[in-house]
Amino acid sequence: MSRYVFVNSDAQDAKVLTAAEKTARSRGATVVKSLAGTMLLEVTPAQVPEVAQALPGWRYAAERKTTRVPERKPLERSKARGALAAAAKG
Repeated sequence: MSRYVFVNSDAQDAKVLTAAEKTARSRGATVVKSLAGTMLLEVTPAQVPEVAQALPGWRYAAERKTTRVPERKPLERSKARGALAAAAKG
């Protein structure tokens, strides 16, 4: 099973989203999460065309699980700031 994100900008209404979820489930897809105009479905790659055809107006793409993690760098302290703090104390 793979995950696919289905998007429809016209499906902001809860009734439209509920109907789309019901249609996707009837085609063998598992609805993992759904929000206004977006559904995350778990389905086999072979079933994707059938589910997509049953949901006219919905675009889909495979879910990407890659997340960029920022580089860990030590914080650089400003020398001017340290000098000002030392001058304020003394």
